[in-house]
Amino acid sequence: MMTIREILVEPQAIAWLPWAVSYFFFIGLAFSFVFVGLLISRIEKNLRHEFIAISLGFICAIVAPVALTADLHQPSRIANFYLNPTAWSWMAWGALFLPLFTMAVGGYFLCVLRQTIEPQRLPKWLQICYWGKLNMDRWTNVFRLLSLLFSGLILLYTTMEVFAVEARPLWHHYWLMPLILFSVLPTALYVCRVCVHWFGTGQVGDWYQRLSLVSLVVFIGCLIGLYLSSPQAAKQLHQLWYFSDLPLLLCFCLASLILLMMLPINRSSAMLTVIIALLFTWLFRWVLLIQVQSVAKYNALMNPYHLTWQIDGAIGILSVFSLWIFISVIFWHLFSQGLVSQHRVGGNHE
Repeated sequence: MMTIREILVEPQAIAWLPWAVSYFFFIGLAFSFVFVGLLISRIEKNLRHEFIAISLGFICAIVAPVALTADLHQPSRIANFYLNPTAWSWMAWGALFLPLFTMAVGGYFLCVLRQTIEPQRLPKWLQICYWGKLNMDRWTNVFRLLSLLFSGLILLYTTMEVFAVEARPLWHHYWLMPLILFSVLPTALYVCRVCVHWFGTGQVGDWYQRLSLVSLVVFIGCLIGLYLSSPQAAKQLHQLWYFSDLPLLLCFCLASLILLMMLPINRSSAMLTVIIALLFTWLFRWVLLIQVQSVAKYNALMNPYHLTWQIDGAIGILSVFSLWIFISVIFWHLFSQGLVSQHRVGGNHE
C-alpha cells in the first residue's frame, strides 16, 4: 500500500525591505567618494577636485543613516545599541562606526572647504566654518586618515551584516566585499569625473576613466568567481536569472557603462552615463538584498516580492532619494557659485 504525503509550504516574508537597499546604496556611494577624494589628493593634489569628491561623499553620508534608521523602525532599537552594547553583534559595531564615519567625513569636508573657497564667497552664517587659526594641512591629513579608516570599517560592517547569514550561499561567500565595493566605485569615479569637468580647473585626468573600467572588469571577475565558488551559489544564480528580469537589466547596464565610459565627456552622454551608473549600483544592491531573499533557504519554493506604494516600499525609496536631492540642492546653492566664480577669474585659493 502506497502512502502519499502532501507537504504545504508557505512563502516566507521578505525580512530586509527597500530601506536596507537605500542604506546600502548611499553608504556605498559615501565611502566610495571618500576613496576617490583620497585618490585625488595623491594623484592630482588638487584641493578643488578633492573638495568636489568629499562634498558628494558627505551628502551621501548624511542620507545613509536616515535610511538605516528607518529600516530599524523603532527608535528604542537604536538606543538599545548604546545602552546595551554587544561585542558579538555587527549591528552594535555599526551603531558605533556609522556616526564616527559621518563625523570624520564632515571634518574632512570642513578642512578642505577652508582651503578651497574664500569665506567672502559664502553666506555670512557660514563664517563659523573659518573660525580659528589652524594648521589646515595637518588637520586635513588627520581627517583624511580618519575618513579612510572609518570608510574601511563601514565597508567591513556593511559586508558582514550580509555575510553573517550562512543559510544563503549568495551572501555567505568571500566574494561579497569586492562585489559590494566594485559595484559602486565605478559610479563614484564617473560622477566625480563629470563634476570635476563642470566645476574643476584644468583638464580631467584620464585616470578616472581607466580606473572606472578596471573596476567594472574586476566586478565581472568577482561575479565569475562567485559562480564558480560552489554548486549551491551557481544553482541560486541560475534561479535568480530565470525567475527575475532584473539580473538581465543589470547585465545590460553593465555593458552600457563599459561602452559609455569610453566616450569623451559631453553634457548629453555624461548625464545618460551618470543615470545608468546609478541605476547599475542600485540594481545590484536590489538583486543582492531583495531578489536573493526570494530564493528559499531550505526548499525549492520561490518567495516572490512585490513592490508596493507604501512607506516600506516605493514611497520609502522616493523619500530617501528626495532627501538626497534636497541636500544636494542646498550644497549646490551654497558652494557651487564659489567654485564657478573662482574658475572664471582663474584664481586658485589654497
